[in-house]
Amino acid sequence: AYRWRQPRRARAADVAFLTTRTADLGLYLAAGAALAGGAGTLDLGALPDAASPWLHLVTAGIVTAALGKSAQLPFSFWLSRAMEGPSPVSALLHSATMVAAGAYLVLRLHPLLAVTGWAGPLVAWTGALTALALGVVAVAQQDLKQLLAASTSSQIGFMVLAAGSGGVAAGTTQLVAHAATKSGLFLAAGAWLAALGTKSLPALRGAARRHRLVGIAFTAGALTLAGLPPLSLWAAKDEVLAVARAESAAWYAVGLAAAAVAAVYSAKALWFVTRPLPEDPEAGYDTERRGTRRVARTAPAPLLALTGAAAVLGVLALPGPASWLKHLAGAPGEPSPKPWELGLSTGVVLAAAALAWWGAPHSVPAPRAAVRWAQDWLHLERVADAVLVRPVLRLARALAAFDDRVVDGAVRQTARGGLVLARLAGRVDDGAVDGAVRALVSGARALGRLARRPQTGLLHQYYAQAAVGFAVLVLILLLVR
Repeated sequence: AYRWRQPRRARAADVAFLTTRTADLGLYLAAGAALAGGAGTLDLGALPDAASPWLHLVTAGIVTAALGKSAQLPFSFWLSRAMEGPSPVSALLHSATMVAAGAYLVLRLHPLLAVTGWAGPLVAWTGALTALALGVVAVAQQDLKQLLAASTSSQIGFMVLAAGSGGVAAGTTQLVAHAATKSGLFLAAGAWLAALGTKSLPALRGAARRHRLVGIAFTAGALTLAGLPPLSLWAAKDEVLAVARAESAAWYAVGLAAAAVAAVYSAKALWFVTRPLPEDPEAGYDTERRGTRRVARTAPAPLLALTGAAAVLGVLALPGPASWLKHLAGAPGEPSPKPWELGLSTGVVLAAAALAWWGAPHSVPAPRAAVRWAQDWLHLERVADAVLVRPVLRLARALAAFDDRVVDGAVRQTARGGLVLARLAGRVDDGAVDGAVRALVSGARALGRLARRPQTGLLHQYYAQAAVGFAVLVLILLLVR
């Protein structure tokens, strides 16, 4: 709606809207199945009481809606398309509120996932694989907003992993810390876009030096996003990984790999914006729109507030606050990371960040097809187009042709038959009915003319007519008798 005159952006809005709304159909399925399954209410706490097989339909509907809303696999591509919107909208909806709603839903309904048996592992694997795969997508991006969008799907994957493995408090900590971190990063990206007119990473070289306050906020957010100690997402991710390790070593391994990838894409973004300014920085500006070359006066306050929150919200993982949060979430026995886990994750993240920082100026040897695959968000939109959109459109065209040729054809033939019958009825009416009426009228007129002839006005003729009539009546009486 903001750039509705540009067809490309309007189509991107359609994709984002229709994808999330299609996933939302799962909530309608869940609501209907809950009522049909005897729950008698849509209260969240009563949903696990639905009878089987309705219980599984309730769970499937909620899981589908949650994964779609939070841009998890295979729905992740809609978040890339949503980046066509203004940066403040991206900061609010696509990092802090809307896109986190699905993660909140599965965290809130963990008892429902647990009672089905299959939903918990499915959600955990989806979150773990999304965290890893979309992290790789973020590494391949050359657009800052696309990098942040892919990292959002990746980071929410940790929350979904926590929900599937029973880490409600850990997932909540990740949710809160990530919301503050990513909102600040999106606002910093938006400030640069407004000032410099570009969001291309190569064109943003030295942006943190040119606009230092925004650069400081972005640096703090990027280090937090990388999971470096002692910042908030470092502690939050270790809480999630501890819960995942307690349930499955495979989940822990994939989550740890995703944490390393997070350090890579965060270091990559930070490397570009902190480079010395090139000789002619203006040459790369204004690729999106004409920049103002200044940061708005309203930008520093929210940037600093979000940066401070991103840095300190890790206190929720400290023993005291963590215990309080676990009791609040109803999970007092949720495991906490052991010292060796903290050390291992810290070492992995630091090593990944260092390698990314060192390798940022150099192109990493990788097949071009794999790079294009990652840059295009795993071709997920193409797959959805081939598997869902095209068959639906073909079906719609076939139904439209059936409607035009068969249904409308039957209506048209019925109308033609009605016209033929109407013409036939018109002929019958004109020839027979109207003819009979005309004949009756003619006969009545003839009788009228005959009846007028005796009316001469001569008295002797009236007497003669009366005598004749009287004689006829007498004759009739005689004959009848």
